[in-house]
Amino acid sequence: MKKSMKILLKISALVIFTTTFSQAGLVNAISVIINDEPITLYEVYDYAHRFKISTKESLDLLIRQKLENAQITKMHIEASDFEVDEYIKKLAAKNNISEFQFFEMLKTKGIKEADYRKDVRKKLEREKLYQKIYAQKKLNITKKDVEQFYKTNKSQFAKASSFSVASYQSADKKSLEKIRKNPMLSIQDVKVKTEQFKSGNMNPKLERLLDATKSEEFTPVLNTGKGFTMFYIKEKKGIITPSFNEVKNYIYSVLSTKKRKKAIDDYFEKLKSVANVKVLRKPNS
Repeated sequence: MKKSMKILLKISALVIFTTTFSQAGLVNAISVIINDEPITLYEVYDYAHRFKISTKESLDLLIRQKLENAQITKMHIEASDFEVDEYIKKLAAKNNISEFQFFEMLKTKGIKEADYRKDVRKKLEREKLYQKIYAQKKLNITKKDVEQFYKTNKSQFAKASSFSVASYQSADKKSLEKIRKNPMLSIQDVKVKTEQFKSGNMNPKLERLLDATKSEEFTPVLNTGKGFTMFYIKEKKGIITPSFNEVKNYIYSVLSTKKRKKAIDDYFEKLKSVANVKVLRKPNS
């Protein structure tokens, strides 16, 4: 009896080991090879999980990254240490914190400084690549284009002349997030007060945020540098539509961004169409 049990245990252990080994091998297996650059199933699944997207979207993005990296190398594009430092310095200042505080904040999220700097370098190199791509294309945005956009999208520019809000302030971001999920909660470290704002007499960024938030809904939690705040829109009054002259620069910026994005997307779609792509294993959806 004891001998039989030992045999069964050995068989079970062997099955578990074999299954685990085969699963690990499958996950680490190559899914796609694009221009001799492999993309593993693990990368596809990990990317999909981290960014909460489908495996198809994940694979498409990873292929795009491989194409971008190849172009960055081909064009000898680099981001210097100085550029990386300047980017981080500006980002910290924008959040009203020092660089030391910024990196301490990253630590609390489990992000290493070296890894973050590496990501920033890649981001800057990618931006330089994009600039090179759309510099070759003429945007050709005319006044007529801007006027037409304004005419057909007038409702998009409608905004309130005043806002009645409840502002929530706390030193703890989690407290405000809890209230967003359950507005009936009363948390001791959260201060609440009713405020009135008038269009034109407030911070432009805050005005855009309040305009973009629907009545009877919360804004996202904002970092003020001295704590956190969010707003609940009680009521919007006096909906007005800005004149063409007030929004023409904004429209030009929107149209420019769209054309740049299209130029970049078209560029990489063309590269992908002529790339040597070998699909070895399709990831499960």
